[in-house]
Amino acid sequence: MFVGFIGPSAAEVAPSSGPLLRTAVKKRSVVTVIDWLGVTTVVAWVLWIKHANDFGSVADWVGTRFGLGITIGAVIATATFFVGFFGVGRNVERLVELGDEVAAAGGEPTPEQQVRMDRLGAALERFGKMDLTFLMLALIAMATARYW
Repeated sequence: MFVGFIGPSAAEVAPSSGPLLRTAVKKRSVVTVIDWLGVTTVVAWVLWIKHANDFGSVADWVGTRFGLGITIGAVIATATFFVGFFGVGRNVERLVELGDEVAAAGGEPTPEQQVRMDRLGAALERFGKMDLTFLMLALIAMATARYW
């Protein structure tokens, strides 16, 4: 949600997005909510373990084409969670905090603050693209696993 919609929209209207982002991140805890939604991916490993036990062993489960597809998707989905948690979520929070610093100092960023903003923006873009790519790969792997 953040990488696909909120972030690009905020970047498009740049300085005027500060109050919206501050409210979404600090008051509404959007990063925390998105993180908890991502935790469901990790919790889904419980179902994976159940299926592995139903097949007798992990090797037997992953030895099936369906099991292999689900396993690949689950590993990618777990990586997606960590990229989103550490790369996107934390950097969004840092960017909002930096925006608060700039606003408290008078509204115009110092050269140092601008450099930090640029670095955070670049990191958000990089991790966001990585996160969306991983998400699509996980989705494709798991959605097509029964046809492997």
